[in-house]
Amino acid sequence: MESDAMRFRPNGSAGVTEEMSGNGSPLVLLSPDDVAKYLAKPKSWIYGNWRSQGIPFKKVGNALRCRQGDLNDWLDRQTP
Repeated sequence: MESDAMRFRPNGSAGVTEEMSGNGSPLVLLSPDDVAKYLAKPKSWIYGNWRSQGIPFKKVGNALRCRQGDLNDWLDRQTP
């Protein structure tokens, strides 16, 4: 059975940006709030641990953003 985190779909909140990638598929950028919801972790944990845990954020201006695909790849690499 699929968990809530696996069914996560960005809802167009202020932190989520959708654009088209070069191959025509949507490119979804997640904010730290979105990543916290996706991982079911407190936002404070995301901010406190993103560097040490290697969560694939990029700085976009002063904001942190993460591609949904990169986050899924990172999550797949985590050991249980």
